Amino acid sequence: MSEVVLRVENLKKSFGSVQVLRGVSFEVKRGETKVILGPSGTGKSTLLACINRLVEPDSGRVFLENEEITPKNVHRMRQKIGFVFQDFNLFNHLTALDNVRIGPMKVQKIPKEEATQIALEQLRKVGLLDKANHYPSQLSGGQKQRVAIARALAMRPKVILFDEPTSALDPELIGEVLSVMMDLAKEGMTMVVVTHELGFARNVASEILFMEDGVILERGAPDEFFSNPKTERAKQFLKKLSELYGEKPR
Repeated sequence: MSEVVLRVENLKKSFGSVQVLRGVSFEVKRGETKVILGPSGTGKSTLLACINRLVEPDSGRVFLENEEITPKNVHRMRQKIGFVFQDFNLFNHLTALDNVRIGPMKVQKIPKEEATQIALEQLRKVGLLDKANHYPSQLSGGQKQRVAIARALAMRPKVILFDEPTSALDPELIGEVLSVMMDLAKEGMTMVVVTHELGFARNVASEILFMEDGVILERGAPDEFFSNPKTERAKQFLKKLSELYGEKPR
C-alpha cells in the first residue's frame, strides 16, 4: 500500500463573512496526482494556499508525511512542498538559472556549485537548459512557467501544488507546460493540481476532486467522473467547460 504523503483534515476558511472553505478533507498517496476541478470562486486556490500556509486556515489540520504543519514548523515544512502559481512569480532581475538555484542556496544552504548543478538538471528536465542565462523578460509565458516548475523541483519537494498553472498562458503555449506536468506524473511525482484542462485531468489524474461552494461535492476516478458524474452540478460544469474549450469529457 502506498504511503500517504499529504493529508488534509476538515480545512475551513472565511474571509470576513464569506465562508470560502467549509470543511475539506482528502489525502494524497505517494506518486498520485489529485486534480481539483470546479467553478471559479469555489475555494480551490484558497485550499492550496491553506495547505502551504500561505493563508492560515481558521480550523482544520494538514499533515505532510504524518507530521502536522503548524505555525511553529511551517518554514521547515514549506521547503518540502513545491508551489507553482498561475502567474509564475519569478524574480525579474534574476536569470532562469538564478531563479531556480536561489531556493537551494538561500533556504537549504546548499553550496553554490552544487545548487548550480541541481538547477541546470531541472532546467534540462523542463527543456530549458539553453535558456539558463535568459531573464524572464526574454522568455515566453510557457517558458516562464516551466522555469517556475524547475524552481519547485530544485527544492526536491515531497509534493507539488499547482494553482491553475496554464490559466495565464496563450492557448498555443499551454501544451508545453502540460507536457512537462504529464512527464512528472509518469515519473511518480506527487501532485495536487487545480486546473480547467479536461484532457490533462482525464489522462493524468489518479482521482478527480470536484469542488463547489467550499466543499468537495464529488470525487472519483477520471473515467467514472467524466463518463458518469453523480451530481447535477458536476454535469453542468463539465458541459459548460467542454463547450468553452471544445473538449468532450469522454
